[in-house]
Amino acid sequence: MTSPGPQADRTKLVLGRIKSRRAQISFTYLLTLIENAFELMYPWAIGIAINGLLIDEWPYLVPFVIISLAHILIGGLRQLYDTRLFSRLYAAMATDIIDLQRQDGEEVSQVSARVDMANEFIEFFEWEMPIVFATAVSLIGSLLFLFVYDIWAGLIVAALFLPVGIINLITGRRALRLNEAYNNQWEEQVDIVSRAHSRRARVHFGRLAQWKVRLSDIEVVSWTSTGVLTLGAIILVLLRVADIPGVLAGDIFASLAYVLRIESSLDRVPETVQQVGRLVDIRQRIRSL
Repeated sequence: MTSPGPQADRTKLVLGRIKSRRAQISFTYLLTLIENAFELMYPWAIGIAINGLLIDEWPYLVPFVIISLAHILIGGLRQLYDTRLFSRLYAAMATDIIDLQRQDGEEVSQVSARVDMANEFIEFFEWEMPIVFATAVSLIGSLLFLFVYDIWAGLIVAALFLPVGIINLITGRRALRLNEAYNNQWEEQVDIVSRAHSRRARVHFGRLAQWKVRLSDIEVVSWTSTGVLTLGAIILVLLRVADIPGVLAGDIFASLAYVLRIESSLDRVPETVQQVGRLVDIRQRIRSL
């Protein structure tokens, strides 16, 4: 069996910074899940409060108050914790990258670009991953609550997930290839700016703009397609819930709120897919140090 080469050792050193903090990262994601679970319960609690207040039963407000206070407390604790964790993690990774690239005599442009990419890599874990968790909790949790209120409303929304998933799978693969081309161009930026060649600079920034436009076009196609499908689902759910015999006002509100949460979550999926594609390419570049 051959021993790992210098390349594997370097990868282990840089990406090992993340692995060495797995427990702390897992803890902040646990707080994120708890925070999102409390937020998911808002429509349910407000629906109960509405039904209670319509019959002058004020104690029905208690679940909403408890859930709100718990959500605020957990959210504040999570923000205090993860800002410190990820700021220190980026500082350590950026220092490692600079040291390794200088040892190899790499161009300043590539070193600078990869330090910036390391920042994006860490920001993904700090900002984008909580959004991924929030989206997943909102989609799955809201769907389950819809099934509780009405099985047909739940089935309508569940049927929406298949075409949306196919659309984002197709656009995500295309975005991955475009992100690779964008990052290749980005690595040349510091060198081009420092040499102050106006023609090269125009070509460089023109190409960056081109890649960004193509990435944006893919996201728009995915977003608009998802929006049209979701609009149809919302209309069908409204018609179904309003037609339920003896339905309570709070239940109608909660059902609509959960459908709108699903719509909001699906709106974030195209951007999240693009961010994941960018992260995959950046990870490969860090591994190639």
